Amino acid sequence: MTGLARPRAARGRLLALLAVLAVLAVALVVGVRADHRFATAAPGRAAPVPGLLAARTAAALPPCPPALTTELPELRLACYDGGPDVAVSGAPGRPMLVNLWATWCGPCVDEVPELVAFTAAAGDRVGVVGVTVEDSPASVYAFVKAFGVNYPLVADDLGQVLRRYGPGPPITLLVRADGTVAHVQRGAFPTLGAVEDAVATHLGVRV
Repeated sequence: MTGLARPRAARGRLLALLAVLAVLAVALVVGVRADHRFATAAPGRAAPVPGLLAARTAAALPPCPPALTTELPELRLACYDGGPDVAVSGAPGRPMLVNLWATWCGPCVDEVPELVAFTAAAGDRVGVVGVTVEDSPASVYAFVKAFGVNYPLVADDLGQVLRRYGPGPPITLLVRADGTVAHVQRGAFPTLGAVEDAVATHLGVRV
């Protein structure tokens, strides 16, 4: 990349970040809050919030994996695509990057484009799943639409997964197909190449 292209790329990233922050600010002002499993209201749970179902549909997130890693306790986390909750503890069946992040975390925001690019390049060889930490559905869906997130998301509303591996976020678990954690990356991946190198080194998969 030339010296002139670098400032242009940096300006482009900054403008994208400012745009999504504006969208998130509007979501927070409106004060949209809802249970992540909002397709139907259940006893003792708030009724669905108008507009949130439309936001979920517009996000068009892929289904969540059946499990994340055998090294997590028995938890069930809601999937942002509206499908079944994820029984977190278990073998995902293929190598995975489990990324703990939040829309309120600056380094997490910087890292997302690299994970989006990696997901597109990896195809079925390596899965990526985001675990949102203490975030709101409105903020997450706005972020997904602004950044084109193309991998599944689950909701860690109470920060239970983060407490297992914190401090953070961002934290990324490189998980083998059998569910064991090969490596814990603390801090954001700075580039797509850094993600690919970590996957090759710790999971033995070249993308």
